[in-house]
Amino acid sequence: MKRKGIKSKILNHILSLILLSFLVIGAVCFYSAHIILKEQAVSGEKQKLEQYVQHVGYIQETTENLARLVALDKTVQGLFGKNTEDSFSRLRYKDDLERKLTEYMLSQIDCVCISILGDGMCYSKERTSYDFENAVWYQKFKESGSRTGFAPPGNIAVIKARYKVDVLPYILTCYDATGKSSEPVDIVVEIRKEQFAQETTIDDGLVQAFLLYDGYGNLLSEKGKSTVAYKELPELKENGNTVVTKLDNGNILLVNGSMKGEWRCVAEISVQSMNKKIGDSLKFIPICMGITGLLLLIILYQDVDRITRPLHKLSAASKCIGEGNLDTRVEINTTDEIQELGDTINTMAENLQRYIKKSIAYEKDMVNMEIDRLMLQINPHFIYNTLSTISYMAEEEGNDRIARFSNAFIALLQDTLRADTDNYFTTLQQEIKNVDNYVTLQKFKYEDKVEVFYEIPHELLECRVPNILLQPIVENALFHGIVPKTGPGMIIILAYHDKGRLCICVQDNGVGMGEENLQAVLQDKKLTTGTQRKIGVGNVRNRIQYIYGEEYGLEIKSILDVGTSVILRLPCEYEEKKENM
Repeated sequence: MKRKGIKSKILNHILSLILLSFLVIGAVCFYSAHIILKEQAVSGEKQKLEQYVQHVGYIQETTENLARLVALDKTVQGLFGKNTEDSFSRLRYKDDLERKLTEYMLSQIDCVCISILGDGMCYSKERTSYDFENAVWYQKFKESGSRTGFAPPGNIAVIKARYKVDVLPYILTCYDATGKSSEPVDIVVEIRKEQFAQETTIDDGLVQAFLLYDGYGNLLSEKGKSTVAYKELPELKENGNTVVTKLDNGNILLVNGSMKGEWRCVAEISVQSMNKKIGDSLKFIPICMGITGLLLLIILYQDVDRITRPLHKLSAASKCIGEGNLDTRVEINTTDEIQELGDTINTMAENLQRYIKKSIAYEKDMVNMEIDRLMLQINPHFIYNTLSTISYMAEEEGNDRIARFSNAFIALLQDTLRADTDNYFTTLQQEIKNVDNYVTLQKFKYEDKVEVFYEIPHELLECRVPNILLQPIVENALFHGIVPKTGPGMIIILAYHDKGRLCICVQDNGVGMGEENLQAVLQDKKLTTGTQRKIGVGNVRNRIQYIYGEEYGLEIKSILDVGTSVILRLPCEYEEKKENM
Protein backbone atom coordinates (compact mmCIF):
# COMPACT_ATOMS: atom_id res chain seq x y z
CA MET A 1 0.00 0.00 0.00
CA LYS A 2 1.45 3.30 -1.08
CA ARG A 3 1.94 5.69 1.78
CA LYS A 4 0.60 9.21 1.58
CA GLY A 5 3.01 12.06 1.97
CA ILE A 6 2.61 14.58 4.75
CA LYS A 7 1.87 17.25 2.16
CA SER A 8 -1.08 15.25 0.81
CA LYS A 9 -2.35 14.57 4.33
CA ILE A 10 -2.17 18.23 5.32
CA LEU A 11 -3.85 19.34 2.09
CA ASN A 12 -6.60 16.72 2.50
CA HIS A 13 -7.28 17.82 6.07
CA ILE A 14 -7.24 21.50 5.12
CA LEU A 15 -9.47 20.87 2.10
CA SER A 16 -11.94 18.95 4.27
CA LEU A 17 -11.97 21.70 6.89
CA ILE A 18 -12.37 24.43 4.26
CA LEU A 19 -15.15 22.54 2.52
CA LEU A 20 -16.98 21.89 5.78
CA SER A 21 -16.46 25.49 6.92
CA PHE A 22 -17.65 26.86 3.59
CA LEU A 23 -20.72 24.63 3.66
CA VAL A 24 -21.63 25.76 7.17
CA ILE A 25 -20.78 29.41 6.54
CA GLY A 26 -22.47 29.31 3.14
CA ALA A 27 -25.64 27.80 4.61
CA VAL A 28 -25.68 30.36 7.43
CA CYS A 29 -24.93 33.25 5.06
CA PHE A 30 -27.48 32.05 2.53
CA TYR A 31 -30.14 31.61 5.19
CA SER A 32 -29.35 34.96 6.82
CA ALA A 33 -29.18 36.77 3.49
CA HIS A 34 -32.45 35.15 2.42
CA ILE A 35 -34.16 36.38 5.57
CA ILE A 36 -32.65 39.85 5.24
CA LEU A 37 -33.55 40.16 1.56
CA LYS A 38 -37.03 38.85 2.30
CA GLU A 39 -37.48 41.43 5.03
CA GLN A 40 -36.12 44.12 2.73
CA ALA A 41 -38.45 43.04 -0.06
CA VAL A 42 -41.46 43.10 2.26
CA SER A 43 -40.30 46.41 3.70
CA GLY A 44 -39.91 47.85 0.19
CA GLU A 45 -43.39 46.78 -0.85
CA LYS A 46 -44.71 48.09 2.44
CA GLN A 47 -43.19 51.49 1.71
CA LYS A 48 -44.67 51.49 -1.79
CA LEU A 49 -48.06 50.59 -0.34
CA GLU A 50 -47.86 53.38 2.21
CA GLN A 51 -46.78 55.85 -0.48
CA TYR A 52 -49.81 54.88 -2.53
CA VAL A 53 -52.02 55.19 0.57
CA GLN A 54 -50.64 58.68 1.14
CA HIS A 55 -51.50 59.59 -2.44
CA VAL A 56 -55.03 58.20 -2.07
CA GLY A 57 -55.35 60.14 1.16
CA TYR A 58 -54.25 63.24 -0.69
CA ILE A 59 -56.98 62.69 -3.30
CA GLN A 60 -59.53 62.16 -0.54
CA GLU A 61 -58.45 65.32 1.23
CA THR A 62 -58.41 67.34 -2.00
CA THR A 63 -61.91 66.16 -2.88
CA GLU A 64 -63.15 66.91 0.64
CA ASN A 65 -61.63 70.41 0.57
CA LEU A 66 -63.22 71.07 -2.81
CA ALA A 67 -66.62 70.08 -1.43
CA ARG A 68 -66.12 72.40 1.56
CA LEU A 69 -65.13 75.31 -0.68
CA VAL A 70 -68.28 74.76 -2.67
CA ALA A 71 -70.36 74.62 0.51
CA LEU A 72 -68.93 77.90 1.80
CA ASP A 73 -69.30 79.73 -1.49
CA LYS A 74 -71.71 82.74 -1.29
CA THR A 75 -73.48 81.72 -4.44
CA VAL A 76 -74.12 78.26 -3.02
CA GLN A 77 -75.23 79.73 0.30
CA GLY A 78 -77.68 81.87 -1.63
CA LEU A 79 -79.51 78.70 -2.54
CA PHE A 80 -81.20 78.69 0.85
CA GLY A 81 -84.51 80.63 0.71
CA LYS A 82 -84.75 80.77 -3.10
CA ASN A 83 -87.97 78.84 -3.02
CA THR A 84 -89.76 82.07 -2.12
CA GLU A 85 -88.56 83.89 -5.23
CA ASP A 86 -90.25 83.95 -8.58
CA SER A 87 -89.46 81.50 -11.33
CA PHE A 88 -87.35 83.92 -13.37
CA SER A 89 -85.12 84.74 -10.46
CA ARG A 90 -84.73 81.12 -9.69
CA LEU A 91 -83.78 80.27 -13.27
CA ARG A 92 -81.24 83.08 -13.37
CA TYR A 93 -79.81 81.91 -10.03
CA LYS A 94 -79.65 78.34 -11.35
CA ASP A 95 -77.64 79.49 -14.30
CA ASP A 96 -75.25 81.44 -12.09
CA LEU A 97 -74.88 78.53 -9.68
CA GLU A 98 -74.13 75.99 -12.42
CA ARG A 99 -71.54 78.36 -13.90
CA LYS A 100 -69.95 78.62 -10.46
CA LEU A 101 -69.97 74.83 -10.04
CA THR A 102 -68.27 74.47 -13.43
CA GLU A 103 -65.50 76.78 -12.27
CA TYR A 104 -64.92 74.64 -9.19
CA MET A 105 -65.01 71.45 -11.28
CA LEU A 106 -62.36 72.76 -13.65
CA SER A 107 -60.12 73.63 -10.71
CA GLN A 108 -59.54 69.90 -10.10
CA ILE A 109 -58.39 67.95 -13.12
CA ASP A 110 -59.97 64.63 -12.15
CA CYS A 111 -63.30 66.11 -11.16
CA VAL A 112 -66.06 65.06 -13.56
CA CYS A 113 -69.08 66.76 -12.08
CA ILE A 114 -70.21 68.83 -9.11
CA SER A 115 -73.92 68.69 -8.29
CA ILE A 116 -76.11 70.19 -5.60
CA LEU A 117 -79.29 68.44 -4.56
CA GLY A 118 -81.86 70.43 -2.65
CA ASP A 119 -85.24 72.00 -2.70
CA GLY A 120 -86.34 69.19 -5.03
CA MET A 121 -83.93 70.30 -7.72
CA CYS A 122 -80.60 69.21 -9.14
CA TYR A 123 -78.08 71.91 -9.94
CA SER A 124 -75.47 70.47 -12.30
CA LYS A 125 -73.85 71.47 -15.58
CA GLU A 126 -73.01 67.93 -16.63
CA ARG A 127 -76.19 66.17 -15.63
CA THR A 128 -79.66 66.21 -17.05
CA SER A 129 -82.66 65.56 -14.87
CA TYR A 130 -80.90 62.75 -13.20
CA ASP A 131 -82.83 61.31 -10.34
CA PHE A 132 -80.30 61.01 -7.51
CA GLU A 133 -83.01 59.66 -5.29
CA ASN A 134 -83.18 56.46 -7.33
CA ALA A 135 -79.40 55.93 -7.70
CA VAL A 136 -78.14 52.81 -5.88
CA TRP A 137 -74.92 54.44 -4.61
CA TYR A 138 -76.89 57.40 -3.28
CA GLN A 139 -79.36 55.17 -1.52
CA LYS A 140 -76.55 53.20 0.17
CA PHE A 141 -74.94 56.39 1.37
CA LYS A 142 -78.19 57.63 2.87
CA GLU A 143 -78.86 54.29 4.47
CA SER A 144 -75.47 54.41 6.17
CA GLY A 145 -76.60 57.50 8.10
CA SER A 146 -73.51 59.47 7.10
CA ARG A 147 -73.74 63.13 6.25
CA THR A 148 -70.36 63.41 4.64
CA GLY A 149 -67.97 60.99 2.95
CA PHE A 150 -67.44 58.92 -0.15
CA ALA A 151 -70.38 56.99 -1.50
CA PRO A 152 -70.11 53.68 -3.39
CA PRO A 153 -68.84 54.05 -6.97
CA GLY A 154 -71.24 54.85 -9.78
CA ASN A 155 -71.20 56.24 -13.31
CA ILE A 156 -72.25 59.35 -15.13
CA ALA A 157 -73.15 60.06 -18.73
CA VAL A 158 -71.08 63.00 -19.92
CA ILE A 159 -73.25 64.99 -22.29
CA LYS A 160 -70.56 66.62 -24.38
CA ALA A 161 -68.42 63.51 -24.75
CA ARG A 162 -71.48 61.28 -25.06
CA TYR A 163 -70.04 58.38 -23.04
CA LYS A 164 -70.30 57.13 -19.51
CA VAL A 165 -67.54 57.62 -16.96
CA ASP A 166 -67.06 55.55 -13.80
CA VAL A 167 -66.96 57.96 -10.91
CA LEU A 168 -66.49 57.98 -7.19
CA PRO A 169 -68.94 60.41 -5.55
CA TYR A 170 -68.13 62.42 -2.45
CA ILE A 171 -71.21 63.76 -0.64
CA LEU A 172 -71.21 66.69 1.77
CA THR A 173 -74.46 67.65 3.50
CA CYS A 174 -74.54 71.45 3.71
CA TYR A 175 -76.65 73.69 5.95
CA ASP A 176 -77.50 77.38 5.82
CA ALA A 177 -74.63 79.29 7.41
CA THR A 178 -77.03 82.04 8.57
CA GLY A 179 -79.36 79.56 10.20
CA LYS A 180 -82.41 80.96 8.45
CA SER A 181 -83.17 77.67 6.74
CA SER A 182 -83.11 74.26 8.36
CA GLU A 183 -83.36 72.31 5.11
CA PRO A 184 -79.96 70.91 4.12
CA VAL A 185 -78.61 70.39 0.63
CA ASP A 186 -76.21 67.70 -0.61
CA ILE A 187 -73.10 68.74 -2.48
CA VAL A 188 -71.93 65.85 -4.65
CA VAL A 189 -68.38 65.96 -6.04
CA GLU A 190 -67.78 63.16 -8.52
CA ILE A 191 -64.15 62.27 -9.40
CA ARG A 192 -62.80 59.80 -11.93
CA LYS A 193 -62.47 56.31 -10.56
CA GLU A 194 -59.71 55.39 -13.03
CA GLN A 195 -57.16 57.68 -11.38
CA PHE A 196 -56.87 55.16 -8.53
CA ALA A 197 -56.20 52.34 -10.99
CA GLN A 198 -53.42 54.35 -12.66
CA GLU A 199 -51.69 54.88 -9.35
CA THR A 200 -51.64 51.14 -8.56
CA THR A 201 -49.40 50.17 -11.50
CA ILE A 202 -46.42 48.32 -9.97
CA ASP A 203 -44.06 46.37 -12.25
CA ASP A 204 -41.52 44.82 -9.89
CA GLY A 205 -42.77 41.26 -10.28
CA LEU A 206 -43.25 40.62 -6.55
CA VAL A 207 -46.84 41.80 -6.04
CA GLN A 208 -49.36 39.20 -7.11
CA ALA A 209 -52.37 41.47 -6.40
CA PHE A 210 -52.82 45.14 -5.53
CA LEU A 211 -56.32 46.15 -4.40
CA LEU A 212 -58.13 49.24 -3.11
CA TYR A 213 -61.44 48.85 -1.23
CA ASP A 214 -63.81 51.54 -0.01
CA GLY A 215 -65.60 51.42 3.30
CA TYR A 216 -68.50 49.48 1.75
CA GLY A 217 -66.25 46.68 0.50
CA ASN A 218 -66.43 47.81 -3.10
CA LEU A 219 -63.32 47.26 -5.19
CA LEU A 220 -62.13 50.64 -6.39
CA SER A 221 -58.94 49.44 -8.05
CA GLU A 222 -57.52 46.02 -8.83
CA LYS A 223 -54.25 44.76 -10.30
CA GLY A 224 -53.85 41.00 -10.32
CA LYS A 225 -55.90 38.41 -8.50
CA SER A 226 -55.79 38.10 -4.74
CA THR A 227 -56.29 34.81 -2.92
CA VAL A 228 -58.00 36.63 -0.01
CA ALA A 229 -61.55 38.00 -0.12
CA TYR A 230 -62.51 41.33 1.45
CA LYS A 231 -64.24 39.65 4.37
CA GLU A 232 -61.12 37.56 5.09
CA LEU A 233 -58.85 40.56 5.52
CA PRO A 234 -57.19 40.76 8.96
CA GLU A 235 -58.30 43.27 11.54
CA LEU A 236 -56.52 46.60 11.39
CA LYS A 237 -54.66 48.21 14.23
CA GLU A 238 -55.97 51.32 15.89
CA ASN A 239 -52.99 53.37 14.75
CA GLY A 240 -53.78 52.52 11.13
CA ASN A 241 -50.32 51.14 10.39
CA THR A 242 -49.80 48.47 7.75
CA VAL A 243 -50.54 44.95 8.95
CA VAL A 244 -48.22 42.21 7.62
CA THR A 245 -49.73 38.70 7.55
CA LYS A 246 -48.33 35.41 6.24
CA LEU A 247 -50.99 33.41 4.42
CA ASP A 248 -51.39 29.65 4.42
CA ASN A 249 -50.05 29.43 0.87
CA GLY A 250 -46.87 31.22 1.94
CA ASN A 251 -47.78 34.55 0.35
CA ILE A 252 -47.44 37.71 2.40
CA LEU A 253 -50.43 40.03 2.75
CA LEU A 254 -50.02 43.77 3.40
CA VAL A 255 -53.14 45.68 4.53
CA ASN A 256 -53.26 49.42 5.27
CA GLY A 257 -56.38 51.13 6.64
CA SER A 258 -55.11 54.60 7.46
CA MET A 259 -57.29 56.26 4.79
CA LYS A 260 -60.57 58.03 5.49
CA GLY A 261 -63.87 56.28 5.18
CA GLU A 262 -62.36 52.96 6.33
CA TRP A 263 -60.81 52.44 2.94
CA ARG A 264 -58.31 49.60 2.72
CA CYS A 265 -55.36 49.13 0.46
CA VAL A 266 -54.22 45.50 0.04
CA ALA A 267 -51.04 44.12 -1.52
CA GLU A 268 -50.38 40.37 -1.79
CA ILE A 269 -46.73 39.42 -2.34
CA SER A 270 -46.10 36.14 -4.16
CA VAL A 271 -43.65 34.00 -2.21
CA GLN A 272 -42.58 32.20 -5.39
CA SER A 273 -41.76 35.44 -7.18
CA MET A 274 -39.99 36.77 -4.11
CA ASN A 275 -37.91 33.60 -3.69
CA LYS A 276 -36.99 33.67 -7.38
CA LYS A 277 -35.89 37.29 -7.15
CA ILE A 278 -33.98 36.62 -3.92
CA GLY A 279 -32.40 33.53 -5.48
CA ASP A 280 -31.23 35.62 -8.43
CA SER A 281 -29.73 38.11 -5.99
CA LEU A 282 -28.02 35.37 -3.97
CA LYS A 283 -26.30 33.77 -6.95
CA PHE A 284 -23.23 35.85 -6.20
CA ILE A 285 -22.77 34.12 -2.81
CA PRO A 286 -21.66 30.69 -4.13
CA ILE A 287 -19.67 32.44 -6.87
CA CYS A 288 -17.87 34.63 -4.34
CA MET A 289 -17.37 31.68 -1.99
CA GLY A 290 -15.99 29.59 -4.85
CA ILE A 291 -13.54 32.32 -5.88
CA THR A 292 -12.58 32.93 -2.25
CA GLY A 293 -12.11 29.21 -1.65
CA LEU A 294 -9.96 28.87 -4.77
CA LEU A 295 -7.75 31.79 -3.74
CA LEU A 296 -7.55 30.39 -0.22
CA LEU A 297 -6.54 26.97 -1.54
CA ILE A 298 -3.83 28.53 -3.71
CA ILE A 299 -2.44 30.48 -0.75
CA LEU A 300 -2.66 27.46 1.57
CA TYR A 301 -1.05 25.20 -1.03
CA GLN A 302 1.90 27.57 -1.27
CA ASP A 303 2.15 27.77 2.54
CA VAL A 304 1.90 23.99 2.94
CA ASP A 305 4.47 23.47 0.20
CA ARG A 306 6.79 25.96 1.91
CA ILE A 307 6.34 24.14 5.23
CA THR A 308 6.62 20.58 3.90
CA ARG A 309 9.52 21.18 1.49
CA PRO A 310 12.04 21.13 4.38
CA LEU A 311 10.37 17.95 5.67
CA HIS A 312 10.93 16.30 2.29
CA LYS A 313 14.58 17.32 2.53
CA LEU A 314 14.79 15.80 6.00
CA SER A 315 13.14 12.60 4.77
CA ALA A 316 15.53 12.30 1.81
CA ALA A 317 18.54 12.99 4.03
CA SER A 318 17.38 10.40 6.57
CA LYS A 319 17.04 7.77 3.83
CA CYS A 320 20.54 8.52 2.55
CA ILE A 321 21.98 8.29 6.07
CA GLY A 322 20.05 5.06 6.64
CA GLU A 323 21.59 3.63 3.46
CA GLY A 324 25.05 4.34 4.85
CA ASN A 325 25.89 7.63 3.12
CA LEU A 326 27.06 9.43 6.24
CA ASP A 327 28.46 12.35 4.22
CA THR A 328 24.88 13.50 3.58
CA ARG A 329 24.01 16.91 5.02
CA VAL A 330 20.75 18.84 4.87
CA GLU A 331 20.54 22.64 4.74
CA ILE A 332 17.34 24.16 6.13
CA ASN A 333 16.90 27.86 6.91
CA THR A 334 13.40 28.11 8.34
CA THR A 335 14.40 29.58 11.74
CA ASP A 336 12.00 27.22 13.54
CA GLU A 337 11.81 23.71 14.97
CA ILE A 338 12.30 22.16 11.52
CA GLN A 339 15.67 23.87 11.22
CA GLU A 340 16.56 22.56 14.68
CA LEU A 341 15.59 19.06 13.52
CA GLY A 342 17.78 19.46 10.42
CA ASP A 343 20.71 20.62 12.53
CA THR A 344 20.15 17.65 14.83
CA ILE A 345 20.21 15.22 11.88
CA ASN A 346 23.43 16.82 10.62
CA THR A 347 24.97 16.54 14.08
CA MET A 348 23.79 12.94 14.38
CA ALA A 349 25.33 12.07 11.00
CA GLU A 350 28.61 13.72 11.99
CA ASN A 351 28.67 11.95 15.35
CA LEU A 352 27.78 8.63 13.74
CA GLN A 353 30.46 9.09 11.10
CA ARG A 354 33.00 9.98 13.76
CA TYR A 355 31.91 7.04 15.91
CA ILE A 356 32.23 4.59 13.01
CA LYS A 357 35.68 5.89 12.15
CA LYS A 358 36.62 5.60 15.79
CA SER A 359 35.19 2.08 15.95
CA ILE A 360 37.17 1.06 12.87
CA ALA A 361 40.35 2.48 14.39
CA TYR A 362 39.50 0.76 17.65
CA GLU A 363 39.06 -2.58 15.90
CA LYS A 364 42.42 -2.13 14.18
CA ASP A 365 44.04 -1.40 17.54
CA MET A 366 42.40 -4.46 19.04
CA VAL A 367 43.74 -6.61 16.20
CA ASN A 368 47.23 -5.21 16.74
CA MET A 369 46.95 -5.79 20.49
CA GLU A 370 45.85 -9.36 19.88
CA ILE A 371 48.80 -9.90 17.53
CA ASP A 372 51.15 -8.51 20.16
CA ARG A 373 49.62 -10.77 22.78
CA LEU A 374 49.91 -13.79 20.54
CA MET A 375 53.51 -12.97 19.72
CA LEU A 376 54.30 -13.07 23.42
CA GLN A 377 52.77 -16.54 23.55
CA ILE A 378 54.82 -18.23 20.80
CA ASN A 379 55.09 -21.66 22.23
CA PRO A 380 55.87 -20.41 25.79
CA HIS A 381 55.51 -23.92 27.22
CA PHE A 382 58.24 -25.31 24.96
CA ILE A 383 60.56 -22.39 25.83
CA TYR A 384 59.71 -22.75 29.52
CA ASN A 385 60.58 -26.51 29.52
CA THR A 386 63.78 -25.93 27.56
CA LEU A 387 64.95 -23.15 29.91
CA SER A 388 64.15 -25.32 32.93
CA THR A 389 66.49 -28.01 31.52
CA ILE A 390 69.22 -25.39 30.84
CA SER A 391 68.87 -24.01 34.38
CA TYR A 392 69.11 -27.51 35.85
CA MET A 393 72.25 -28.31 33.80
CA ALA A 394 73.86 -24.95 34.76
CA GLU A 395 73.28 -25.59 38.45
CA GLU A 396 74.70 -29.12 38.09
CA GLU A 397 77.84 -27.70 36.48
CA GLY A 398 78.04 -24.80 39.00
CA ASN A 399 77.47 -21.99 36.45
CA ASP A 400 75.53 -19.52 38.63
CA ARG A 401 75.40 -16.82 35.96
CA ILE A 402 73.57 -19.00 33.44
CA ALA A 403 71.32 -20.30 36.19
CA ARG A 404 70.35 -16.79 37.27
CA PHE A 405 69.70 -15.77 33.64
CA SER A 406 67.55 -18.81 33.04
CA ASN A 407 65.59 -18.37 36.28
CA ALA A 408 64.89 -14.71 35.48
CA PHE A 409 63.66 -15.61 31.99
CA ILE A 410 61.56 -18.46 33.42
CA ALA A 411 59.88 -16.05 35.87
CA LEU A 412 59.11 -13.66 32.99
CA LEU A 413 57.64 -16.51 30.93
CA GLN A 414 55.50 -17.61 33.87
CA ASP A 415 53.87 -14.19 33.93
CA THR A 416 53.25 -14.48 30.19
CA LEU A 417 51.59 -17.83 30.76
CA ARG A 418 49.28 -16.25 33.33
CA ALA A 419 48.26 -13.68 30.71
CA ASP A 420 47.47 -16.51 28.32
CA THR A 421 44.79 -17.82 30.68
CA ASP A 422 42.68 -14.67 30.21
CA ASN A 423 43.94 -13.30 33.50
CA TYR A 424 44.55 -9.81 32.16
CA PHE A 425 45.11 -8.20 35.56
CA THR A 426 47.82 -8.49 38.18
CA THR A 427 49.09 -6.40 41.10
CA LEU A 428 51.52 -3.55 40.91
CA GLN A 429 53.88 -5.60 43.09
CA GLN A 430 53.86 -8.43 40.51
CA GLU A 431 54.53 -5.94 37.73
CA ILE A 432 57.58 -4.67 39.68
CA LYS A 433 58.86 -8.26 39.90
CA ASN A 434 58.43 -8.64 36.13
CA VAL A 435 60.41 -5.44 35.60
CA ASP A 436 63.15 -6.77 37.91
CA ASN A 437 63.34 -10.02 35.94
CA TYR A 438 63.47 -8.09 32.65
CA VAL A 439 66.24 -5.78 33.92
CA THR A 440 68.18 -8.79 35.23
CA LEU A 441 68.10 -10.32 31.75
CA GLN A 442 69.23 -7.07 30.12
CA LYS A 443 72.12 -6.61 32.58
CA PHE A 444 73.72 -9.81 31.26
CA LYS A 445 74.16 -7.88 28.00
CA TYR A 446 74.62 -4.30 29.17
CA GLU A 447 76.09 -5.08 32.61
CA ASP A 448 76.41 -1.78 34.54
CA LYS A 449 74.74 0.35 31.83
CA VAL A 450 71.48 0.80 33.74
CA GLU A 451 70.15 0.87 37.28
CA VAL A 452 66.45 0.81 38.28
CA PHE A 453 65.08 2.51 41.42
CA TYR A 454 61.59 2.34 42.93
CA GLU A 455 59.61 4.90 44.95
CA ILE A 456 56.32 3.16 45.60
CA PRO A 457 54.24 3.47 48.80
CA HIS A 458 53.57 0.13 50.40
CA GLU A 459 49.75 0.56 50.29
CA LEU A 460 49.82 0.89 46.49
CA LEU A 461 51.61 -2.40 45.85
CA GLU A 462 48.29 -4.30 45.94
CA CYS A 463 46.66 -2.04 43.35
CA ARG A 464 45.30 -3.94 40.38
CA VAL A 465 46.86 -3.11 37.01
CA PRO A 466 46.76 -4.70 33.52
CA ASN A 467 49.28 -7.49 32.96
CA ILE A 468 52.55 -6.63 31.12
CA LEU A 469 52.03 -2.91 31.75
CA LEU A 470 55.44 -1.59 32.87
CA GLN A 471 57.82 -3.90 30.98
CA PRO A 472 57.20 -2.24 27.55
CA ILE A 473 57.71 1.21 29.13
CA VAL A 474 60.98 0.16 30.81
CA GLU A 475 62.10 -1.50 27.58
CA ASN A 476 61.41 1.72 25.65
CA ALA A 477 63.36 3.75 28.27
CA LEU A 478 66.29 1.33 28.07
CA PHE A 479 66.69 1.01 24.31
CA HIS A 480 65.66 4.54 23.28
CA GLY A 481 67.03 6.47 26.24
CA ILE A 482 69.81 4.73 28.19
CA VAL A 483 71.54 2.56 25.55
CA PRO A 484 72.18 5.44 23.09
CA LYS A 485 73.56 7.48 25.96
CA THR A 486 77.27 7.71 26.67
CA GLY A 487 77.89 6.28 30.10
CA PRO A 488 75.56 4.61 32.60
CA GLY A 489 71.97 5.68 33.19
CA MET A 490 69.14 5.07 35.54
CA ILE A 491 65.39 4.46 35.48
CA ILE A 492 63.17 5.58 38.36
CA ILE A 493 59.69 4.10 38.80
CA LEU A 494 57.34 6.12 41.04
CA ALA A 495 53.74 5.47 42.08
CA TYR A 496 51.38 7.84 43.84
CA HIS A 497 47.69 8.49 44.47
CA ASP A 498 46.05 11.51 42.76
CA LYS A 499 42.31 12.27 43.14
CA GLY A 500 41.20 8.64 43.09
CA ARG A 501 43.64 7.67 40.37
CA LEU A 502 46.77 5.54 40.45
CA CYS A 503 49.63 7.38 38.75
CA ILE A 504 52.80 5.47 37.76
CA CYS A 505 55.75 7.48 36.46
CA VAL A 506 58.71 5.87 34.64
CA GLN A 507 61.62 8.35 34.38
CA ASP A 508 64.98 7.96 32.69
CA ASN A 509 67.98 10.26 32.28
CA GLY A 510 68.69 9.08 28.78
CA VAL A 511 69.14 11.03 25.56
CA GLY A 512 65.53 12.18 25.46
CA MET A 513 63.72 12.88 22.20
CA GLY A 514 62.27 15.67 20.13
CA GLU A 515 58.61 16.26 19.29
CA GLU A 516 58.79 14.29 16.05
CA ASN A 517 60.29 11.22 17.72
CA LEU A 518 57.85 11.62 20.60
CA GLN A 519 54.85 11.34 18.24
CA ALA A 520 56.50 8.36 16.52
CA VAL A 521 56.76 6.56 19.86
CA LEU A 522 53.09 7.28 20.67
CA GLN A 523 52.06 5.92 17.26
CA ASP A 524 54.29 2.81 17.62
CA LYS A 525 56.36 3.69 14.54
CA LYS A 526 59.85 2.28 13.98
CA LEU A 527 59.10 -0.52 16.43
CA THR A 528 59.27 -3.37 13.96
CA THR A 529 62.78 -4.47 13.04
CA GLY A 530 63.32 -7.20 10.53
CA THR A 531 61.01 -10.04 11.41
CA GLN A 532 60.74 -9.03 15.07
CA ARG A 533 57.89 -7.06 16.52
CA LYS A 534 57.83 -5.39 19.93
CA ILE A 535 54.99 -4.15 22.09
CA GLY A 536 55.22 -0.33 22.03
CA VAL A 537 54.16 2.55 24.25
CA GLY A 538 51.19 3.30 22.00
CA ASN A 539 49.97 -0.24 22.51
CA VAL A 540 50.07 0.23 26.29
CA ARG A 541 48.11 3.46 25.97
CA ASN A 542 45.48 1.79 23.78
CA ARG A 543 45.13 -1.09 26.25
CA ILE A 544 44.57 1.30 29.15
CA GLN A 545 41.94 3.29 27.23
CA TYR A 546 40.25 0.12 26.01
CA ILE A 547 39.96 -1.26 29.55
CA TYR A 548 39.21 1.94 31.50
CA GLY A 549 38.05 4.55 29.00
CA GLU A 550 39.51 7.56 27.23
CA GLU A 551 39.88 9.60 30.42
CA TYR A 552 42.74 7.27 31.34
CA GLY A 553 45.97 6.52 29.46
CA LEU A 554 49.54 7.77 29.47
CA GLU A 555 51.46 10.97 28.89
CA ILE A 556 55.06 11.38 27.69
CA LYS A 557 57.27 14.33 28.56
CA SER A 558 60.75 14.43 27.09
CA ILE A 559 63.61 16.90 26.85
CA LEU A 560 66.38 16.25 24.36
CA ASP A 561 69.68 15.22 26.06
CA VAL A 562 67.97 15.39 29.50
CA GLY A 563 65.59 12.47 29.71
CA THR A 564 62.04 11.19 29.34
CA SER A 565 59.10 10.72 31.72
CA VAL A 566 56.16 8.42 30.98
CA ILE A 567 53.15 8.94 33.28
CA LEU A 568 50.46 6.24 33.37
CA ARG A 569 47.03 7.09 34.83
CA LEU A 570 44.72 4.28 35.94
CA PRO A 571 41.81 3.86 38.35
CA CYS A 572 42.96 3.11 41.87
CA GLU A 573 41.57 -0.42 42.25
CA TYR A 574 42.63 -3.27 44.53
CA GLU A 575 42.52 -6.99 44.25
CA GLU A 576 39.39 -8.62 45.72
CA LYS A 577 41.28 -9.89 48.73
CA LYS A 578 42.24 -6.30 49.47
CA GLU A 579 38.74 -4.96 48.94
CA ASN A 580 37.20 -7.61 51.20
CA MET A 581 39.51 -6.83 54.10
